[in-house]
Amino acid sequence: MKSWRDALNAEQQADVDRILDSALNVARSHLGHASEFMTFALMTDGSGRVLEMTADEALKKKHLDAEKLIAQTVTQLRQMAAISRCSAIVSNTRVASLKSDAIEVRIEHKAGAALMVLLPYTRARFTGALTFGDLKLYSHTAEVWV
Repeated sequence: MKSWRDALNAEQQADVDRILDSALNVARSHLGHASEFMTFALMTDGSGRVLEMTADEALKKKHLDAEKLIAQTVTQLRQMAAISRCSAIVSNTRVASLKSDAIEVRIEHKAGAALMVLLPYTRARFTGALTFGDLKLYSHTAEVWV
């Protein structure tokens, strides 16, 4: 089976690695302050800088379900696709097969790679301390650059 890395050159692979690292760092920080976090997006601009995009304040007040919020985030990323090289949608999710909560990161590069990374975690009942499991990598369907 062909790896997602095979479809990208070294600079594009660095974009994906950088946005994944940024996504996980931001999500871990959010979880350190609260029991969950609202879906957010990151994008890499033309110069390689990683920028964070948050949901429109109006959407936050509507209590949209997770899939609707992700769909809206995809729409926002599509609007920015002309000035972006790489994108990530980061959400807090429950993975039934792992019986665990997880940070879900959907990454897409305009060169053609699309993947999903899950970072399972548990929170200690009394102390609230977080313990993270091993990253799980899956192929994904392109949503932004289609």
